[in-house]
Amino acid sequence: MASLYPYQQRVKALIQSGKSVILQAPTGAGKTRAALAPFIEAFFQFPPERFPKQCIYSVPMRVLATQFEAEYKDMAEKYARIYREAMVVRIQTGERSDDPKLEGNLIFATVDQTLSNFLNIPYALSLRQGNLNAGAILSSYLVFDELHLFDPKTMLPTTLHLLRTLRGITPFMIMTATFSDEMVYSLAKELNATPLVLSLDETAAIPSQHKTRRIHVVESELTAETILEKHRSRSIAICNTVDRAQGLYEALCQQANSEVEVRLLHSRFLRSDRQAHENWLRREFGKDKLAYTVESAILVATQVVEVGLDITSENLHTELAPAASILQRSGRCARYQGEEGDVWVYRLPIEKGRPQYAPYLGEQKVICERTWSALSERSGEAFDFGSELAVVNQAHGETDRMIIEGLRATRFYIADRIAATIEAQERGAARELIRAVDSRTVIVHNDPESIENPWIYEGFGIFRGSLFGAYDKLKILANELGINWVIMTADPLPETESSRERTVWQWRHICSKEDMEGALIVAINPRLATYSPEIGFRLGIRSDGEWISSWRKQERLRREFTPYRRETFQEHVTRMIHVYERTFYDQRAQKERLPLADEIAYVAQQLEKKYNWPLGTLDNLIRWVIALHDLGKLDVRWQKWAHHWQDELSKLRGEDLRIPADYLAAHTDYNEQDEAEKALNLKLGRQRPNHAAESAAAAMEWLSDHIGEQALARAALTAIVRHHSAGASGRHGAFHAHPAAKKNIGEYARGRKRNSVGSA
Repeated sequence: MASLYPYQQRVKALIQSGKSVILQAPTGAGKTRAALAPFIEAFFQFPPERFPKQCIYSVPMRVLATQFEAEYKDMAEKYARIYREAMVVRIQTGERSDDPKLEGNLIFATVDQTLSNFLNIPYALSLRQGNLNAGAILSSYLVFDELHLFDPKTMLPTTLHLLRTLRGITPFMIMTATFSDEMVYSLAKELNATPLVLSLDETAAIPSQHKTRRIHVVESELTAETILEKHRSRSIAICNTVDRAQGLYEALCQQANSEVEVRLLHSRFLRSDRQAHENWLRREFGKDKLAYTVESAILVATQVVEVGLDITSENLHTELAPAASILQRSGRCARYQGEEGDVWVYRLPIEKGRPQYAPYLGEQKVICERTWSALSERSGEAFDFGSELAVVNQAHGETDRMIIEGLRATRFYIADRIAATIEAQERGAARELIRAVDSRTVIVHNDPESIENPWIYEGFGIFRGSLFGAYDKLKILANELGINWVIMTADPLPETESSRERTVWQWRHICSKEDMEGALIVAINPRLATYSPEIGFRLGIRSDGEWISSWRKQERLRREFTPYRRETFQEHVTRMIHVYERTFYDQRAQKERLPLADEIAYVAQQLEKKYNWPLGTLDNLIRWVIALHDLGKLDVRWQKWAHHWQDELSKLRGEDLRIPADYLAAHTDYNEQDEAEKALNLKLGRQRPNHAAESAAAAMEWLSDHIGEQALARAALTAIVRHHSAGASGRHGAFHAHPAAKKNIGEYARGRKRNSVGSA
């Protein structure tokens, strides 16, 4: 790979020394490489105690995760051949849940996935497994990209609390191109991070910044005529709403000559069609002009092209938006070294005498007008990074100050809310702490009441305001067509907490806008909506009713588990210790994986330094937790059940699987793929005594006596109680040790004493 730019070298030195960084650099300046270079070098060249062996790179949009994963997976393969060590690169988004347990070394994830794991309410796992990934989040090198896109009321405060928690424990990096100075330096102070804003000299040293991009304001609305008037070979037009983008696309198709190919991209395409448009866009607007297959092309799009698409154009037309968004959009014009281009910013459409600011409402409307004023003062000028920062400061500075004050004022409330969410595993808190999704999923179907589960259909996310605004139009059109229903929604019927049955959905008609308030998914009459691969989904359009929503593509296959084989308590503990301290072969990735001990070595050492614990304290504690986590199985009742199970299984399989009286089982034989054994498990499983909380109760006195730090003892007991379920309360039954239990624990303890390298 090419050598690093000077600023990337500075970032690498800071991060590898354990410091955290907030980086502000222009689009196309190599921020992603700056963030990942220190991790990649450390992964292949540093011992595990010098730098985290896992990196979670979080982005606000799934298209960014997809792009980065493809790029760095190829790079990891090249490094693996050089260093003969594998780096597993994976992606974790709502659309591609390839790594739900965060087992990769370099993971590209959406911020929603990262924060939900931190909060113990993982989107990709059950609540029972809610604590499984929290350790990965807290022990990884964390990167948060495009921070300016984080909602200041939900996602941003939670992210800052997470990073505040990690100060001095593990390094992290925040990146943006469009924060005000106020925001950058205030966040750096709050998080004890190093602010790094590229100077004009540093920017000028980056070849990709050697280009000319002018920004103009236009005192009229964006139209097909103005686009065609300025068009040469590649133009992009960006509207703030899907409806306006669709209308502009149709106008361009009517007015452009046959030599110009016009395409549309927004959020209301089926996944396969959207991917096809994105692939076309990367080819026809990418850096490699020899790959172009059409001489003249125009793209009409919405905010979906603001980040994540490595494309360029000669002319970019955009409706007025906040400065941060305008400048992100501008990054799709004259993007590459030596290019020259123009960005044209237009006034918003007027309806009923008012500008249509949506989706930029509230304070965002004020920012839009400040943006217009700032750009008007520089209209026609060539913009460099200094000019961009001046516009951002003028447009966003005051609002950013208000955001910072709000973050400080609510800091302790957010901390308490996060702690309560982690403890109670309250999924509903996601609206407050991650993302307040104010949209409804819309499907099209001619008979919704026949649908057992509406979520198996591929739908479109439409903002509540847009759906409410379309309601009257839909009613009028339905009356014209003589249709007896317009919209329906499905409600889940109440069920008991312990129910194992599928959720039952009950459909009802929506007869007013108020009926849509609590609806998460709605079905539209197919006569009132259309879809095409070229223009996407449209509401309130007269249709023949032939098109209806299709089922989602089922990509996740049911995982089949290897049958259990019986093992003694000592065998189980020994095997778990081996899993912790030795490399293992990842069957799915088909690569050798690092020991779990290596993955937590860095954060363990940092915690020991921070709290003045002896070196090796946490490693020693982890080994004891592994040894004691199934102590409850040494209870006489649990062993009685295990022996009875083996007796019954022997009869079922027709072979002698019985175990002797002094055999202290930790696991029994069991094949969940066998229907007869599943039935036996249902019959006898209810009789099996609990063991997790009982293990903690049995170990409590010993841990309290032998672990000098009581906070560590409590943490160890919590881990034992919750090793099967993140929500376990700690309530436990009596523990009556089997006569042979003392001998088992004594033998393990003597072995630990001989091999121990640290003492708690």
